[in-house]
Amino acid sequence: MYHYILQIRQEPHKEEDWAAEEDFINRPDLIPIADHVKTVYDRDSAIRHFGQWFTGHHMGTFSGDSFTLAPDARIHYFEGRFSEFKKKLKALDTVTEPLYIHDHDYVENLLSDLVSSFCNCRSCYVMESDDTPIPFDKFIRTAVPDMPYYIGTVLEYHC
Repeated sequence: MYHYILQIRQEPHKEEDWAAEEDFINRPDLIPIADHVKTVYDRDSAIRHFGQWFTGHHMGTFSGDSFTLAPDARIHYFEGRFSEFKKKLKALDTVTEPLYIHDHDYVENLLSDLVSSFCNCRSCYVMESDDTPIPFDKFIRTAVPDMPYYIGTVLEYHC
């Protein structure tokens, strides 16, 4: 499955300053789940697609190569996910000491499900400036509402 990596900054930046797929060669630590990273074939189409999703989910405003997060974007983005997180947490709470000691796979799957319900690491990533990419879930939690974010390069990764 392919997903985007959006390089963003809080001010427009020149194309020569954009990240490139070469920045990911021999750096599997940047996105450990990625088989490979490459520049998207049609950046404008990728940005249009992201913009349609962004505005369609009431995340904020989108204009050209920039977007601004609405103050209530987090509520829209995470709608319904907290109850799923609580369900996974409750399932983990039922683990007994014998299960903890003897059933590694079962407990590991519960932990993995809990982490995935908190932060989807198999989705879009965001690179603020030249920092290490972070999952979109983390970006939404930490982004500043009403702050314009300008998209530079658009990469895609396969997992």
